[in-house]
Amino acid sequence: MSIAQRLTNSSDETELSNLLSGDLVFSIPYFQRAYKWKPERLRQLEKDLLSIIDAEDTHFLGAIIMYARRGNPADPSVYEVIDGQQRTTTVFLYICAIVKTLCDNGLYDDAAGLFLKYLVIGIGREGRLASNSKLHSCKEDRAQLNRVFEHILSDTTFAEKLGSFRYKPLSATGHTNGRLWNNYRTAHRFLKDQVELEGEDRLHGIYRALLGAVSVVQIVVRNPTDGPKIFDSLNSRQEPITTGDLVRNEIFSKVANEAPDRIEEIDQNDWQPFYSKFLRDEKSLFDSYFFPYGLIHDPNVKKSEVFDKLRVRWKDLSDPRSIISDLAKYQDAFLDVVNGTNHQGLPPDTAKAMLRLSECDAPSSTYPFLMQLTNAVREGSIPQTVAVEAAAKVESFLIRRAVCGHEPTGLHAVFKRLWQDCDGSPTEDSVEACIRKHKTVVWPDDNDVRQAIAERPLYGASVTRFVLLEWNRHLGGDQPQGTMWIEHVLPDKLSETWKEHFTTQQHEALKGLLANLLPLSREMNQSLSNGPYEKKRNVYQDDSGFKAARHFARDYADWTPTLISERSQLVADWAVKRWA
Repeated sequence: MSIAQRLTNSSDETELSNLLSGDLVFSIPYFQRAYKWKPERLRQLEKDLLSIIDAEDTHFLGAIIMYARRGNPADPSVYEVIDGQQRTTTVFLYICAIVKTLCDNGLYDDAAGLFLKYLVIGIGREGRLASNSKLHSCKEDRAQLNRVFEHILSDTTFAEKLGSFRYKPLSATGHTNGRLWNNYRTAHRFLKDQVELEGEDRLHGIYRALLGAVSVVQIVVRNPTDGPKIFDSLNSRQEPITTGDLVRNEIFSKVANEAPDRIEEIDQNDWQPFYSKFLRDEKSLFDSYFFPYGLIHDPNVKKSEVFDKLRVRWKDLSDPRSIISDLAKYQDAFLDVVNGTNHQGLPPDTAKAMLRLSECDAPSSTYPFLMQLTNAVREGSIPQTVAVEAAAKVESFLIRRAVCGHEPTGLHAVFKRLWQDCDGSPTEDSVEACIRKHKTVVWPDDNDVRQAIAERPLYGASVTRFVLLEWNRHLGGDQPQGTMWIEHVLPDKLSETWKEHFTTQQHEALKGLLANLLPLSREMNQSLSNGPYEKKRNVYQDDSGFKAARHFARDYADWTPTLISERSQLVADWAVKRWA
């Protein structure tokens, strides 16, 4: 990691590859509490890794406080981890999972290289250490860590690739099942899914991001009793400063030496109206605005560089009002794209296109392109019909990917410069051509969509609510007032009545399919619960405000595995035409 890439000025900030390479061991105190990172922490780490790949950015994992244990100079260095057990163990597990996933895909040379460099002490170098693992976990986790190594080395081809290396296990204390083992398996599934969706290049990108773009600061204390004192200071609960805070400070630094009345006037008349416009339902989109705004002016800017780039842009502006005016140019476009509003006064069809993209929860990576598209319509430089067709093509791309289960986080590279790739005049055809030129990003074809609708459980997927609303609309129905809930026709829990038509295996495979889901009101959804189909059908037909539910009751006198299969084909036929 170059000095320019560091997030601190500390010479001890280093990427994980430097921290973990070499003959050294991280030892968790034997009687330390067990490893306990919960799934939501893993999901955040995975999002951070994918974000690093997309934005070519860096991520700071924090400080690790260690104590250098004295030992034989001929043996590897041993660092006792005073604070950072959870992060150190998690990183180690993800490298283990990367090695296993490389093996799964036949990439044994890469797997062996990572294994020998980052996971174990070199052959014959472990000296008098209890194990040649670079992580010595606490008492409760050692049997699980051994199990992780056993899982990796169970691949005989990989074991042969390692030559004379033999794993020297830790003392098998604790249980073989627990959070450490489960999180390794979670990491393995995540990587497997990424390879299935985006190919082997995605896997290489993930481990390069983890090892080369994630940094930590090493703090080695002279006395291990000093560790808690440093920990308390590092973790005092202060509010982090945001890009928005820096922007505000930069604006008002222009008038820092002027009279208080002048500063107050600018704040009340210019800054507050701009800032307050981002507020909605007691939440603010203010800090979310600056990255897409920065990308409009420089498609290659990284999130961490946005403020510095803006400072350069404003260096010759001495009047805060000029800076606020510059910032506000795309504010309405941003709010319309995110919220589905129409602050810009767009023509009806364009406003509806933005509303649909908001309803389908278009990822933030699309914002720079959509902001420029709607702004061009507002300024009259692009005809409404052309913009609507371009927006519809973006919607089709996003919906197809979401239905097929592709992660939206891989789209930053596509959309950050899509406007420039289309020469500032996008059309339906040019948008599709420019997206498709990104060979690592999948545009699912009709067969992919059909297969996903026939086989993939879509209950719980963020796209499903929007798809059901569009199905209801295509029948000529409006969305009733209130929040839409998603109804399982075949219930989530299999009652005795339903067992007449569905086996346990069929129920598990079919209950989450799109064909088995309907839009309903919350009250109706809760009242029907696991009831029999005859009861449900009568309520759908007589009482539902959703036309989709009324049509369903009209068309299906019964509900069986065969009918679910037939309806899956019907819905798939509609979906591939709707998002062509």
